[in-house]
Amino acid sequence: MEDKRKHARKRFDRAVKCITPSVMFDCRGVNLSLGGICLRSPLGFESGEGLALMIPVGGDANGLVLALGKVVWMEQLNEGLNDFPVCAGIEFIATAGKHLPELNQLCLAPD
Repeated sequence: MEDKRKHARKRFDRAVKCITPSVMFDCRGVNLSLGGICLRSPLGFESGEGLALMIPVGGDANGLVLALGKVVWMEQLNEGLNDFPVCAGIEFIATAGKHLPELNQLCLAPD
């Protein structure tokens, strides 16, 4: 089967901070690309909802990339007592931060 994705996905198992107009909470990354991120979340989203993300990159605790994104898909998972029962795809609208080169390097690194 041919992969028609615009950007290659890289596994990304790290905590990501999500900020909506009403709440800030921790999510868990699943995979990452230059165009967006797949997250596991304790809370649901609305399709098209805008949010801000703080994405850790590199080994430095201060190595964060800030991203504005929108929810393009969401799936409720039925996994019992899982702390992150929602899986969502977030498309990046804009990214910023002095650690943006690290994000690019992470996304473009060979498997």
